Parts: sequence; C-alpha cells; structure tokens
Amino acid sequence: MAKAEELSRFYEDLNQEIINKAAIDETEDFRENIFTQIYIDHLCEAAEIEDGNVCFHEGRGVKVNGYSIAEDESYIALFVSIYKNSPQLYSVPPSEAIAMLNRAKQFYLKALKNYQTDIEEAYGAFDLARSIYEYRHTITEVKIILLTNGTIRSTILEAEEIDGITFIPTIWDIERIYRVTTSGAAREKIEFDLYELTGKTLEAIRITVPEETRTLRNGDTFSSGGYTSYFTVFPGDVLYKIYERYDARLLEKNVRAFLQARGGVNKGIKATIQETPEMFLAYNNGISATAEQITVSNEHGGMCTITGLSDFQIVNGGQTTASIFNACIKDKTPLEKIFVQAKITVLSDQSQMERVVPQISACANTQNKVQLADFSANDEFHQAIESLSRTVWAPAKTGGEQQTKWFYERARGQYADTRSREKNVKYFDSIYPKEQYFDKLELARYENVWDQLPHITSKGGQASFRDFTIRLKKRGKFIPDQSYYQELVAKAIMYRRVRQIVKAQKFQGFWANIADYTTAYISYKTAQRIDLSRIWRTQATTDAFDQMAEVVANAIYTYLTETCSGVNTTQWCKKEQCWVDIKTKLNIQVPSTLASELIPLGKQKPTGIETLNDPEKELIEDIRLVTADVWYAVASWGKETGNLPGFQCGISGTLGRYVGWSKAPSIKQAKQGLKILNTAYSKGFVTEAAIKELLEKYQSQLSD
Repeated sequence: MAKAEELSRFYEDLNQEIINKAAIDETEDFRENIFTQIYIDHLCEAAEIEDGNVCFHEGRGVKVNGYSIAEDESYIALFVSIYKNSPQLYSVPPSEAIAMLNRAKQFYLKALKNYQTDIEEAYGAFDLARSIYEYRHTITEVKIILLTNGTIRSTILEAEEIDGITFIPTIWDIERIYRVTTSGAAREKIEFDLYELTGKTLEAIRITVPEETRTLRNGDTFSSGGYTSYFTVFPGDVLYKIYERYDARLLEKNVRAFLQARGGVNKGIKATIQETPEMFLAYNNGISATAEQITVSNEHGGMCTITGLSDFQIVNGGQTTASIFNACIKDKTPLEKIFVQAKITVLSDQSQMERVVPQISACANTQNKVQLADFSANDEFHQAIESLSRTVWAPAKTGGEQQTKWFYERARGQYADTRSREKNVKYFDSIYPKEQYFDKLELARYENVWDQLPHITSKGGQASFRDFTIRLKKRGKFIPDQSYYQELVAKAIMYRRVRQIVKAQKFQGFWANIADYTTAYISYKTAQRIDLSRIWRTQATTDAFDQMAEVVANAIYTYLTETCSGVNTTQWCKKEQCWVDIKTKLNIQVPSTLASELIPLGKQKPTGIETLNDPEKELIEDIRLVTADVWYAVASWGKETGNLPGFQCGISGTLGRYVGWSKAPSIKQAKQGLKILNTAYSKGFVTEAAIKELLEKYQSQLSD
C-alpha cells in the first residue's frame, strides 16, 4: 500500500475512533475534546509527554485545549487543537498553525496577569489559568503543542524567550502522529551531528563482542553477544544541550515512563552538582545508552572519536540526565566541572533491541531502581481478553432480544481494521455496537477505580495503565477466564453509567475525575459487594445504584470545588491525600434500596486480577495434598543447610500449619510452595514419587 493510502487509512481510523468514543456515553461529546484526548494518549504512549488534561477554552485572541504541568512546577505544556470533522484529509496553512500557536501563548501571557478572574470558576480553564499565575515564579519553560488531524507542510518554528520564560512551539499533525504510532518503536528517531548540536565530539574506546551460540542440556540453543559498545565521557554541557533539544524523547520509552525525570530531582545528584561538581564523575554511576548507528572518525585500534549518533536512547541514567538539565535551567548551575561516564551499545541485529533494552536497564546499577517487572504489559493477559471479547456473547439488554459482543481493542486501530474487512458492515455493527468498544487504557481505568485507586486514574490513561500493569505483574502470571471477563464488562457498564450520570449534572469541569472518584467511593462504601454478575446479566445498572451515584457525584463535586481553594483541582485529584480526605470527610450511607441488592457479607468472591482461574485453583488443591511432615522437614532442612532463604523457610512452616488447620493457602503461597519443593527435590532431600509427579505436572510454571 502506498504511503498516501496508508495515511488516508490512518485518518479514517482516527475518525472512527473519535466516533466510537463519542458513542460510549450515548451522547455526542464535544468531538474536539475527544480528538485532543486521543492525541494526548498517543504522545503519552510515545513518552513525548508524561500526562495531559483536556481543558477547552476559547476567547478573544486566546485558545487552549489542554495542558500538562510538571510535578516540580518548572515546566508546562499547553495543547491547542485544529480539528475538522472532514471526511477527507485536509491541509492546514502554516499561517493558520502559527496563529493558533500564538493564541495558546497569549493564553499563558494573559494568565500571568490574573486571567482566571475572567473565567467561570467551575471550568477547567479556571484551574489552568490560576495554576499559571501561582507558578509564575517557578515555571521557566512553556512548550506549546499544536495538535491537528490535518497536514501541515514543514514549518520553521523558533523558541522565544519572554521575561525569562522560554516558549517552545511544536506541531503534531496527522503525518507526524502516523509516523510515531506506526514506527514499531512508537517514537521518532533521534539523529544528530554532535559538533553541530553541541560544538564538541567525544573520544571513546570501542569494543566489539561477536555473537555466540550455545546449546543447553535439553538441546535448545540461544544466542548472545553480537554488539559493539563505546565507552566515553560526556561533558555536562554536552549532555545538557542534547537533553535541551530532545527532552524526554531521549529516554527509552519502556523506561522513561517509570523514571518521571521531571517529577522530582534526586536529592543526592542535585547536591553533588551544586556543592561538589568536581566529584560528580567519581560519585555518579553514569548512563547506559543504545544507538542504531554511531558515526566515528580518527580510528586507531580500539580508540575513535564519536561524531554522530542515530536513534540515540538512554536506557539507564535518565535521572542523572534530567538532574543536570534541571540544575542548569532552574538553578543556573554552571556545568564546566560536570562529567558523566557513558556506555553506548550498538546491536548488530536491531530486531533484538526490544529484548535487550529491558535487560540493560534492569541489570544496570542505578540511582532509581527499576524493577524488571515494570517493563512488560503482560501480553498473555491482553491476548486472552481479546480472545474472550471475540467469543463471549453478552446477554440481550432488558427488554431486547439481540445478543451482542464487547470489542476489546488490544492494539490501537484493531476495531476499525476488523470492521473494514467485514463484507457486511451493518451486521458487524449489530454484533459489535460502537458503544461496546473499549481499549487497554479503559480496561485499566475500570479495574483501578473498582480497586479504589481514583488518584491513580486521575493521572491519565498511560499512568493508570502502568500502575495496573505493575500490579498485574506483582500478582503473578494470570490468564483471565470467562468469569473474569464478564465481571470486567460489568465494571465497564458500571463506570460508563456513572460517567453518564456525572455528565447529566452539567458540571462544568473535571467530570472525568468526578466519575473516577464516584465509582471508587461506591466501591469503598459497599466493600466491593456490588453484584457484578447481575450487571452482566442485565447489561445495565439498577435504579438504586444510579440514585446513589448521583448523590455521590454531587457530593464529590461540591467537596472538590469548596475545599480546593488555591489548588489546581485536576492536580489535586492526582494526590493520594485527596482520596484519603474524601473517604474520611464524606460520609454518604448506602441507601436501603441498594443495600438490599448487595452480595451478603462473607459471600463475595475476589474480583479483578485477584480472581483465581481454574489452573490456579488446581495448584492450590495439589499443594494442600502435601503432608505437614514434609513441609516441616523441608523448613528445618532449608534453615540448617542454607539452601532456602529465610522467607521460604517461613512459608514452608506456614504451609505445614495450614495442613493441620485444613486451611487453603493463597495462590502466592502455593506458587512459593512449588518452588520450595522443587529446590528440596533437586537437592535430593525430598524423594517421594508423589512430589516428583507434582513437580513434573507444573514443570512449565517452574521454568517461567
């Protein structure tokens, strides 16, 4: 398919996504807001920004569609949109783009002069303008980001400094968004000539490690090596200039989201920069980076001069890099004494980058430890949800006969692509109504609010998804079954109904936060005893639920507007303390009509990712068959020989006691019990045939 056709298809898919999201609430939301949110999600996913809030405001000479504020209040991004509901691709004149960027800049400049007094207090733009005014002494950089579903020919945009504030304009048109979402790595490559960008080159030691293939005892083979590493030292000003140009795009996308470089400078690094800069090289662990290609000159054996870098990405040391930048830009700290050691790795086979990068980051010694579990979105989980959404029929809604399915979009664009390939589109739409479409960000939101984490969902779709992914990994391997899927859809129905109720109240601002907190509060007050199976069967919430949701939504709205004086409400909703205060200070009782519908105390089952699937239930039952004598003996042996760490000795003893109490272990305890038995068997301490059979049965889990 030609590039023009691919772009046109991408444009059509974007339009369909906007239509789908507008239909979710069965109300036509302001489509420019939906468009803005979709682009913000794209930029968050590509880690161009950390998060973003939709916030539409338009006045004489000013316009803004959204914003993102750094946690240390040193930086703000303003989003301004040019959106047209056009069936065909269209072009935006550069003059119109520049004029729109200027309107966003004027909003910021007017906000510095108390512009919030001209905005209705209930609107989100009031919070934005107030925040700009309150942070006027700390904000040093304003990035103005134009978002459009049109195309804009290459336009030269220059940074501008006004009263000590640097304004950096940038444009994300449909072509640029298309490139970043279809490039595989989900980001634009960073390529630069070192001397042109920084005025310096880097002396380096180059070591090439050839690829080696090894054969394991079971006959499997694996390869390692096949890379070249360059060891060099970055002067502080060189690293500063690179970060100044490319910002968080430097930080490999799987890692940068967790580092949150702008969100709080490491105190130790900052202290060294400011107090003993000459010791920075000795104290700091340096950075680890990757590149697709490195241009060199002056080659002499293993020595060379690095002159250019292609697809340069910092996979470890993002905190160091951001700290140097912030120290210079915010604290005016000189950098001539700062030097940072660096290792830059170029893989011979670039297709292995996705596999190797997480290993580099996980194994490197870093100031901010990042767990290996943080680097996976648990593909098996999402593939299972996708499969269930294609096979499980939802009951007909009350009063209807037509059964339908919910469409889970595991990868962006799946819904539009699947729909376009259907010969009978009308039939497809009847099976998969567009209001029954949901994606991975929405899935995370439904689970997180049910688990009473509204402050997490308020941080934005990507942050909410990251938190859910980490919780999922900590829980251990989990393959959802049909029961889990049905409860997930019930949570979706419940949350979407709350969102409809919130919108119907005509609140002028932060309705998404109100919906998150309302759903979480109901989950909290009912102790998660809402009958999800009933919601699944009827595909709707009850009148009693709706009535409580309306009461709670109004109480939360009133609380937020009356108690957040001087604080940006959207930013406040991201704080855990906000949720703690709401639980403490709001005391809304569950009405008797809803109480009568709740699952009785003691009879509710775990829901969400804590739900046990059939294989997990089977493992627990198999572990329960091991005698108490075996567990006690293994615990003593492990302690005396040191073959088991202390916590596993403790678990072994606990499992022995559980046998006597006829108590079932948790899935985590059962999995640890399996590992404990495997160690004892491999060391020759346990020899029973039953244990051998048990270990053989779960061999695949032991090798995970």
